[in-house]
Amino acid sequence: MEKKVVKIPINSMTRLKNKLGKGAVPCQVSERWLKFPAESAGHYGGGEFIFLEVMTFDKNEKQRKLCELVVTREDLLSAINGVKDKENV
Repeated sequence: MEKKVVKIPINSMTRLKNKLGKGAVPCQVSERWLKFPAESAGHYGGGEFIFLEVMTFDKNEKQRKLCELVVTREDLLSAINGVKDKENV
């Protein structure tokens, strides 16, 4: 009996997310992404610190860190919540 292989459709963005793993937020228009740590750096006077890495691929397709940002969870959430949905303005 012949086995039939059914291909599961997957788009390039899903493939990239799978490649980068959890904690990565890919750019929709370039091969860059934000890499979040598994846990924060802790709570300090300004809030809960999170070290984010801005990543890309080098010419050999290896992950390369462009820079690092230290932000607070509170500032990130405030900024995201301040972005209005263009469709529901």
